[in-house]
Amino acid sequence: MSTNLTLEPQANTGKTNLRWSFKEFRQVKRTRTWWILAGLIIVGLATWAVLTGNFLFALILLIGSVIFINESRRQPRRLECQITTLGVVVGKKFWRWSELTSFWIAYHPPETANLYVVPKNPLDPRVTILLNQTNPVTVRDLLTKYIIEDLTREDIPTSEALSRLLKLQ
Repeated sequence: MSTNLTLEPQANTGKTNLRWSFKEFRQVKRTRTWWILAGLIIVGLATWAVLTGNFLFALILLIGSVIFINESRRQPRRLECQITTLGVVVGKKFWRWSELTSFWIAYHPPETANLYVVPKNPLDPRVTILLNQTNPVTVRDLLTKYIIEDLTREDIPTSEALSRLLKLQ
């Protein structure tokens, strides 16, 4: 479980070995056509849900649509990543090395330069950190001192690739 640094402002995260900042997420440009098509799909699914008596699904579609529209308007925050002697700090979250299983780097510039860190707890989502201009070799050399590199992975996860293709993320 990650440690929330807002609870302990003086938390000991160890000596910082590497630090960089990045945007929380990439903003996606969606065309008017994309919004119209997405709206038609949602209306079609909601209509089908109501006609078949599946009101819970219609409600989930409505709530999901409102959340998606609100999130699409939000500007990404700047987060700071620190690789320290005791763990990884991303924004206000701190993961000790003992809480992480592995990492991998997907580096295919200019479209992809991401660091993925996998927590031991299966309920915690994988952590995606944009590398921006940070040298991936330096990051890799530093992380291999503390956790295992997953050499079977070298690309972005399929779920992320599908989200990018559909312009959801």
